[in-house]
Amino acid sequence: MTARTWRPDGPGSFQAPPAVTAVQDRAGRLWTKRGPRWTCNGRRFIRWRVLVAEHGPVTEAARPAVPVSS
Repeated sequence: MTARTWRPDGPGSFQAPPAVTAVQDRAGRLWTKRGPRWTCNGRRFIRWRVLVAEHGPVTEAARPAVPVSS
């Protein structure tokens, strides 16, 4: 399966598809979804349309595994 890509001027740039929970921007940063917003560092949150407009194109990525605490 090929990873999907969204560009600022393309379809899907206004609202994220429901199944997408992680993307990489053009600089290689991993952005993950938390609620309706996206973050790359856990402190700054932005909406999908801003992510695609300011950091796009963005490409679908695998969400990192959550470490298991013992």
